[in-house]
Amino acid sequence: MAGTRRQIRDTPPLVYSPYAAMGAPNPFDETAKDRVSDRNTRLNRIKDIIEEKPVSRNFSIIDACAAHVAGANKSKAASKELLHAFMQFPTDIKISENNQRSMLAIAVDFINETYGGNAVFHARIDRDEAGQHGVDVFFAPRYEKHTKSKGTEQWISLSKFSKENARTRYGQRQKTVKNKKTGEFDPVFDKQGAPVLVWNDADVFQGRALQDAWFEHLKENVGHKYEVERGKRKKGNDPDRLSPEDFALQQEQEKLQAELKRQLEATTPQEAPEGPYGEEVAQMVADVREEVVRASQGAGEAIREQAQEDAANIVLRARESAEADVRAITHSMLKNDGKEFMETKEENRLLHKTVKRQSAIIEVLQDTLKRLLPDDLRKQIRNAFDAVWNKHPENPNKPELPQQPRYDGSPRL
Repeated sequence: MAGTRRQIRDTPPLVYSPYAAMGAPNPFDETAKDRVSDRNTRLNRIKDIIEEKPVSRNFSIIDACAAHVAGANKSKAASKELLHAFMQFPTDIKISENNQRSMLAIAVDFINETYGGNAVFHARIDRDEAGQHGVDVFFAPRYEKHTKSKGTEQWISLSKFSKENARTRYGQRQKTVKNKKTGEFDPVFDKQGAPVLVWNDADVFQGRALQDAWFEHLKENVGHKYEVERGKRKKGNDPDRLSPEDFALQQEQEKLQAELKRQLEATTPQEAPEGPYGEEVAQMVADVREEVVRASQGAGEAIREQAQEDAANIVLRARESAEADVRAITHSMLKNDGKEFMETKEENRLLHKTVKRQSAIIEVLQDTLKRLLPDDLRKQIRNAFDAVWNKHPENPNKPELPQQPRYDGSPRL
């Protein structure tokens, strides 16, 4: 349902689903065969299987998973059937079918090589949404296990390779336990006084190891042409995932502000912009600078007054809109009807996003005025705005008129 809401075009996805093909592979043979060391050979083999998903196909991800794990052993304590990874590529990559096939093949090959060689049973890159640089990979690592008692068996493990990757990267740390009296975590020592060590292989380290490995892989293979940045480490336990809509809005705002700042601070002629918003921002900056030059070079007091009034009205409208959003949020928070709780919660989320966007607009506008306008004109605009705002009935800090002192007939100096 969420994917349907994000649909903006009617374009089928590209899929890698080897078990859905007529010549589906035998999972036993795929796991037992020697791994190919040449990366280009592996990528070409994957690309040969990639196709535009047929509309009539009813072969689901669960069907693909069942075909992949068939006949393999699995721990009875395992609660999950499969793993899912969303592999993000640089958004500067030009969208074309050839590039998207390459992204899909690179993501599949990376997961396979990271998780034992035969892990991916289905992967997809959606082309009907706004973002087209992410690959969904579904996998269940299948490997050979050798024991003296049972010989060679094939197993499915969702944690084996993840833990190994985390241990290789992050090693061990001293174990700690929470002190009930102080609330602090105290280090643990054995009977001989040596520190007790534990592996850094919990879920959080497994996820971090995969993210680090993916960043390094992209840096090595596409970093010479595209900018690759590692995500910032979390500081709290808040949810990992933003909704695609919130994330897209956040990314677009950051790109717009970065491009605006780059062009405003430029002191030398700029090259033709390649990234998003480059042309739009360049034109906007050029238009604003032209207006400022015209106003500051003797266009007349009337133009200056009009510019002051327009700027004051823009800031005032933005602030009034933001305040209206805040009041709406406050009002909705007061609703306590149980039947309307879920609807109110969703309304609050959307209003909160709107307030953040209005704040970003105000910051960009203020920064733009500060950088582009001459000091004297900017001060006049500020004074004009203060004059209007101080008279506005919605201003909570509206100054009161001072009371005139009464004359009591005494002599004055």
